[in-house]
Amino acid sequence: MEPEVANTTVFQELNSTKESEIYLPAAIPVGMILGIIVCMTIGGNVLVLLAVYVNSHLRSTTNYFIVNLAIADLLLGTCVLPFSASLEVLDFWAFGQVFCDMWAAIDVLCCTASIMSLCVISIDRYIGVTRPLQHSSILTEKRAFYIIILIWLLAISISVAPLIGWKEPPDPNPMICSVTTNLGYVLFSVSGSFYIPLLIIIVVYIRIYREAVKNSRFLSTGVRTSKIDECEGVQLRIHTGRSSSQPVLPAPYQSSSSSEHSEGSGRKAASRMTLAGKIAKFKREKKAAKTLGIVVGVFILCWFPFFFVLPLGK
Repeated sequence: MEPEVANTTVFQELNSTKESEIYLPAAIPVGMILGIIVCMTIGGNVLVLLAVYVNSHLRSTTNYFIVNLAIADLLLGTCVLPFSASLEVLDFWAFGQVFCDMWAAIDVLCCTASIMSLCVISIDRYIGVTRPLQHSSILTEKRAFYIIILIWLLAISISVAPLIGWKEPPDPNPMICSVTTNLGYVLFSVSGSFYIPLLIIIVVYIRIYREAVKNSRFLSTGVRTSKIDECEGVQLRIHTGRSSSQPVLPAPYQSSSSSEHSEGSGRKAASRMTLAGKIAKFKREKKAAKTLGIVVGVFILCWFPFFFVLPLGK
């Protein structure tokens, strides 16, 4: 009983010391800034979900992956960030050891699902740029649903490991809470949660850039060829027009020539429409890939310092 009483006394003293060390003039503005960040995180992702829910034309496979990303970030904003802000302001954990373990697991779960969603979005954009007309048949809604399930299963497999024992012994001080620093788990988690998806994203966006450059040159050449063909068609009609000195062609020949000309014009028009459709689709996919590339780049810059420092030590 005496050791337990002693430990309780120590924790009470630590608690009172921590409370007395909170410097309100600094804690209040920090808390306000973190509160604004939490509210913006929640509000922004709620708006994304509402936009897709309200506008049926936004319900595409690409946007399903974006919705999944928004769900992961929304869970992060509601279940993780408020307690992180509390820990930052108070400088001690006030919610107990059990909730600390759950909070850390949810943190890893949401972050992993978010990063993996960005990885899948990158692959989706690669398909959109390289095969714009076949994109919807390659990535169907059913396949997108299975991919989203796989993302969460992989995220769960990484985040649940500390809960089943893959971690260092808990800190005896219940006011200290942090993600486990067990080296084996850290290497496993940073590889699965960040470095492998990062490698895939980098490779995919390099290929997206190459395909975009190649397709831009090809389509611009196609446009020039199409315009030249159209001009030649106009010249042909001018030169084959009848003058008063030319004999009148027999009716059967005129009919056959007119039929062949209309068929050729129809084929050219269809070809031009197909080319125009490819150009428009490619431009949309290229713009989407560029926008998401910026988002992914900023996301990586924000996360890389953490995942670089984490394996280096406690």
